Amino acid sequence: MKYDLLHTEIYQTPCPECKAISFPITNENLSNYFHGIVMKCPKCDTKLDWWSLLLRHFDWDFPSYTYAIVGGYTTSLRIYMKAGEIFILDLEKIGIPKESKILQTSYTPNGEGLFPVELHGNTPVRHYIPNIINLYGRQFGEPEEETPVAVQINWAEKSAENEIWENIISAVEAFTAKNYNACVIPSNVSVESTLNNLMTKYFSPFAPKDKVEDFLSNGATYSYQLNILLPLVAHNSDFPKMPDNIRGSLNRLRGLRNSLAHRGKTAKQIDKKTISELICSSAFGLSYLNLLQERIDKREINCH
Repeated sequence: MKYDLLHTEIYQTPCPECKAISFPITNENLSNYFHGIVMKCPKCDTKLDWWSLLLRHFDWDFPSYTYAIVGGYTTSLRIYMKAGEIFILDLEKIGIPKESKILQTSYTPNGEGLFPVELHGNTPVRHYIPNIINLYGRQFGEPEEETPVAVQINWAEKSAENEIWENIISAVEAFTAKNYNACVIPSNVSVESTLNNLMTKYFSPFAPKDKVEDFLSNGATYSYQLNILLPLVAHNSDFPKMPDNIRGSLNRLRGLRNSLAHRGKTAKQIDKKTISELICSSAFGLSYLNLLQERIDKREINCH
């Protein structure tokens, strides 16, 4: 099978003014945002607000930019197909780990002669993309000896260590499918679980495990953890408070989650603008909690 592997990358976010320079979505840049450190475009001197930079990704009809917010990769390659023949696209052979979650694929002929069609068995699975894809070259237009086809694959790493992060990836996946209600619960779970883990670890030196679990499950539940304990823990760890707009959105997300879990529906239909802000808040919230946990761990090491 003939192909040219072009690149694998996490899309960066371009300067909103000059668009000449793009910036990587990294923990360092997000940490600067949480610490109030002003960043500027070195080309046009525009101040960069990371919240605004990443929120606009949800407005673009380009999944690679949306998946980039949650660490999603984009692999681009060019394959060469012949009409009437099958091209076997083995994703592992082009560098995508076998255990990865394949989020989306696209195939664009760069010429005439054929159109690529995915083949499947007699019972196609609609919500799963396999690691080996069979593409049939259906003749289209004037016949050519071979036709180059641009292929783009969005995927995310999958491992036991990032199971919580997979929830936010699932939320973005639902967003790209315009299934906005399906975004709510995984977005909420990703932050709530991470926060609970942080609190459990933080309070474990002060009480037995079962007492800490009971306290967080029956006393200081998610709302209290988010709005009272988290600012306290951040303050005691010499870490900035979570921005109010993000915490407010997470509270709103919690309310929608409760509506869906308890009543099966929300008071009013969730629109694209609303869910964009909520998913983005979840991604920022996850990054904030991970950075805070790193800060706590470093302080503990220094104390010892």
